[in-house]
Amino acid sequence: MAKVSFNNRNQVFYTSLKSDVDKYFEHSQQRKTGNFKLYFKSTVFILAAIGLYTTLLLAPLGIVPIILISLLQGFVLACIGFNVMHDANHGSYSSRKWVNETLGLTLNALGGNSFIWKQKHNIIHHTYTNIDGVDDDIAKSPFIRMCSSQPWVPAHRIQHLYTPLLYAFSSMIWILFQDFEKYFRKKIVNTPLSRMSSNDHLIFWISKVLYILFYIIIPVVLMGWQSWLLFFVCLHIGLGLTLSIVFQLAHVVEETEFDAVGANGKNIDNEWAMHQVRTTANFSPNSKIIAWFAGGLNYQIEHHLFPRISHIHYPAISKLVRSKCAAFQLPYNNLPTFGAAVVSHFRFIKTLGRKPEM
Repeated sequence: MAKVSFNNRNQVFYTSLKSDVDKYFEHSQQRKTGNFKLYFKSTVFILAAIGLYTTLLLAPLGIVPIILISLLQGFVLACIGFNVMHDANHGSYSSRKWVNETLGLTLNALGGNSFIWKQKHNIIHHTYTNIDGVDDDIAKSPFIRMCSSQPWVPAHRIQHLYTPLLYAFSSMIWILFQDFEKYFRKKIVNTPLSRMSSNDHLIFWISKVLYILFYIIIPVVLMGWQSWLLFFVCLHIGLGLTLSIVFQLAHVVEETEFDAVGANGKNIDNEWAMHQVRTTANFSPNSKIIAWFAGGLNYQIEHHLFPRISHIHYPAISKLVRSKCAAFQLPYNNLPTFGAAVVSHFRFIKTLGRKPEM
C-alpha cells in the first residue's frame, strides 16, 4: 500500500474542537455513548424486522404485498445498520465492550461481516476519506466514476441514469461477492486485511451459512422459489438503495473534496481532522425524522470527527463543530434538505460522466 500521511504536527483545529466537545459532555453530565433513546429505537427496528420476516414466511400473501413488505424489510434492515450496527462497531453504542461486540454482529445477521467492515470502514474509510486508491467507498470501478482521478470509459456518459440500478443491487453484491473477495484476497483495495483469528474465521463462515439458511433455504421451503425470488430481490433493492443513498450523500457530492494516491504515496498538507471536514458533507440537519431513521448519519461531519461518540449527540455538538470550522475558515458542507443532497450527488455523478478534456 502506498503511504498516505497527514500534517498532524500541530493539530490546533482538532485539539481546540475536542476541548469544546469534552466540556459540553462534562457540563451536561452525559456519557458519550448511547442512552434510552438509542435503546428504544434499536428495539423498534429489530422487532419490526422480525415481524416483517415472519409475516413474509407465514402469511398467505399476493405478489403486491410481497413486493411492498420486502422493500420495507430492506429499509428496516438498513435502519438497523445505521442505528445499531454502526454505533456498535464504532464502540459508541455502549460503554460496555461486550455490548458493542455483540450488537456489532447485527451486521452479520444482515449478511455482512463485522470484522471486514471494521477495517474497511473504521480504519481505512475514516482515515483516508475520499482518497482514491485507498478508500474502498470510492474504489475504482468500470461501472461508476466517483472522482476525477479515476479513468473514464464511454459508458460513464450515462452513469447518472444507471447508477440507481447499481445501488439497488449493491447490498446483494456486497454480501454474496465482495466479502468473499476481500476474505480470500486478504486485501481491501490495496490495503492488506488484518490477520483474522480462528474465531474471526469461524464467525465469518457460520454467519454466511446462516444467511443462506434464513434468507434462501427457509424462505424457499415455506414460500416456494418464485415468491422467495421476489422477496429476495425486493429486499435487496430496499436495503441497497437505502444504504447507498445515505452513504453517498455524505461524501460523493459537489461540495466535498477528493484526493488521490499514486505509487509514490501522498502527503496531505492538512491535519487529519481538517481533511475529514473538507471531504465530508451533512444533509437535512433540521429533520428529526431523517436523523432518527438514518442513525444521525446526516451529521456525517460530526461522525467523522468523533466516531466514538454516539450519533444521538450529533445534533447538539454540530453547533460546536460549525462554530469551530468558521473560526478556522474551514468549509462546513451542509446541504439543507435530503432532496438537495440527492440532486447534488447525481449532478456530480453526471458531471464525472462527461469525457475529460485532453
